[in-house]
Amino acid sequence: MKIKNSGYILFMILLLCRFRECFSVSYRNLDTFLKNITGGQNINLRPVLDHKSKVYIYMFFHLIYIQEFNEVKGKLTFTGYFNVSWVDQTLSWNSTENGIEQFTLQEHLIWKPSFVLGNPYDGVKLIYKDENVIRVQSNGVVTWTTGDNYEVFCNADVSRYPFDTQICKLEILPWGYTNDEIVVVPIFDFVVQEWYNPQKTWDLIGSSVTKREDLQLLTFTMSLKRNPMFFVLNLILPICVMIILNIFVFLLPPESGERVGYAVTVLLAIAVFLTISFDNLPATSSPRISSISLLLFADVCISGIIVVMVIVSLKLYHQEDRYPVSTFMRGFVNVSRRLRCQVCCCMRKGEKYNEKENEEEIKWTDVGKEIDLVCGISIIVVICIVNALYIIDVIVGLPVFD
Repeated sequence: MKIKNSGYILFMILLLCRFRECFSVSYRNLDTFLKNITGGQNINLRPVLDHKSKVYIYMFFHLIYIQEFNEVKGKLTFTGYFNVSWVDQTLSWNSTENGIEQFTLQEHLIWKPSFVLGNPYDGVKLIYKDENVIRVQSNGVVTWTTGDNYEVFCNADVSRYPFDTQICKLEILPWGYTNDEIVVVPIFDFVVQEWYNPQKTWDLIGSSVTKREDLQLLTFTMSLKRNPMFFVLNLILPICVMIILNIFVFLLPPESGERVGYAVTVLLAIAVFLTISFDNLPATSSPRISSISLLLFADVCISGIIVVMVIVSLKLYHQEDRYPVSTFMRGFVNVSRRLRCQVCCCMRKGEKYNEKENEEEIKWTDVGKEIDLVCGISIIVVICIVNALYIIDVIVGLPVFD
């Protein structure tokens, strides 16, 4: 019984070895096969048996990494590769005869379609370098994977910077072929992100693929959302702090002699941040100027008005008493005091503000103090309105400045 089993096992081993020898492919056999199958290839002719037939090109794009998006130049740089496949009717064979299912070869040995970027940043650029390999299967399916660092033009819309979302496109179209010769078919309706490495500044929040039939143009659209925290901490918050500091100039005593210098210093600091903002934004007003630029410009204007208010207030405060207070200034002081008393609920029941009794006591120092009070309140209201409009436009998304 044991002898019979041992003989059976030995027979199976010999059979498997013989089967492997029959279907093993040596280097010499494979070399001969490749020479025979590619020897008569004309890479200038489309791989169809009937010249009037179309070659269907199936394609998708795989995004790997977004290197940089330069809003000022309008240039998007990223790394990725195209997976292109088609059927070569001149390269099919019976794999059961020689045991060869598929093989790879240099891309310049057989026909391949030519594609060019439709929106290159600098010059016309083909999507391959003649350095890649092509995989050919026994049924004639050819798969060509070509990758590179691509630079495309992307017109940035920084109207809501730094809370903006950019829509950039990668356009690709056949080069030198008509619609009767090849047909480009997108495999997926999105950009493949299986091996995508997230970028620190931009988040890829969506993608799509569309086709223009008359040009066989494929458009890979990518939606990029900026991570705004860095710009909030280094640009927006300092601006808010400085504009708040502007208000405290009216609390400085006029006798200190530092009010004008304080106001001018804050004005110059805001102007510096305005310059920093302009360096990071494209010099264009299309579709509109950035909201942060409008906010900075408004803050500069407010700071300039504050400087003028401080100068006028100090001029009136230090006016000599030998010059009488004009009737207009007396009326201004009385109206300001009356409104202040009403707002603060300082008037007692049955007691009224006596304008005639206070008219003789009004001095130039009183005029300066009332101007400080009125200007300070007015500036606070204006700052609140400007910042509220910015928040509504940028964060809420309502087109206030459109």
